[in-house]
Amino acid sequence: MIERGRRLRARIARPVLIGLMIVLAVLIVIETIELFGIIGHEKTIGGDLRYYRFVAERWLETGVYYTPDQLSAPFVVRALVHNLYPPHALYLFIPFVYLPDALWWGVPFVIVGYVVWWCRPTLSGWLLLVVIMALPKTVAQLIVGNTDMWVTCVVAGAVRWSWPGVLMSFKPSLAFLAAIGVRSRSWWIALLALGLVSVPLWSLWFDYSVVVRNSSADLSYSLGNLPFFLLPIAAWLMSSRRGDASLWHWMRQLLGRDRRAEGPAA
Repeated sequence: MIERGRRLRARIARPVLIGLMIVLAVLIVIETIELFGIIGHEKTIGGDLRYYRFVAERWLETGVYYTPDQLSAPFVVRALVHNLYPPHALYLFIPFVYLPDALWWGVPFVIVGYVVWWCRPTLSGWLLLVVIMALPKTVAQLIVGNTDMWVTCVVAGAVRWSWPGVLMSFKPSLAFLAAIGVRSRSWWIALLALGLVSVPLWSLWFDYSVVVRNSSADLSYSLGNLPFFLLPIAAWLMSSRRGDASLWHWMRQLLGRDRRAEGPAA
């Protein structure tokens, strides 16, 4: 009797969840169209990418990475004026001086999409992911080409392969997410490699320490889109392959070494 009741609830829940996802998908389309109109009117579609490219070109041509007012005195942060990224973010920005814009969006979409597919979320997990994508902040940041989507890409890479977690250092306010995969050998190798490629930028690190001290921003300034950053983790935790493993054990695997053996099959 109890088992029959469970099966009945499952049969009822499935169409309800699918219906909710369809409704949310329609809302996402409507929301995207409206935001495109608003952001397009302000001529800021892809505006963040243009700024990152400008920062990279300025550094290549003049050696200037941070503006003089950032280095001379305390300043109130202005979007698309003040650069708050650490020096090694140049390794992300410089290639897109030459690469087509489509890759700026395409690479994160493909990687995040692959990792979500690899995690095999349950139906309720898919609903949660759709809810995250429906948040206005998520849609807006995608339209302007903000690094938020690259942050989510790094988190997804960490969920799947561990070592990409070290790349979270390009967004220090979200450095706690770098702990994903910290017990993996590949994570520590990647950290060493990142340290080595940061050496040529050593002088900029001194400037960065000054900028951090002078900036009005605090560690909470990047938390506005936290649900989007956590999307790959939600896909992992809501995996249909967890089976009888406890959620606590499943969460610990994010810090572990052999995800292929214990987590969702590759």
